[in-house]
Amino acid sequence: MPSPLNIRDIGADRKAALEREAKATGGSIADVVRAWIDEGIARAQAEREREAWIASAQQGLSEEASRLERDGPSLARFRRF
Repeated sequence: MPSPLNIRDIGADRKAALEREAKATGGSIADVVRAWIDEGIARAQAEREREAWIASAQQGLSEEASRLERDGPSLARFRRF
């Protein structure tokens, strides 16, 4: 059985909003907060992975641009008529 989530100093407005959300979803406040934390962590990890992929792709594009500038296009030599 999950233990209650202890959150200090989040303010009365946030506590009230959490209580309303818990009632609306039929779960406990702790369950709502855990779900939001899990979603936030997953979103942050996905964003970091996306940014790493973009950085890698940009590096690859930069290398390809340098090769094209140095050697020119290479597709024509592979064409067969």
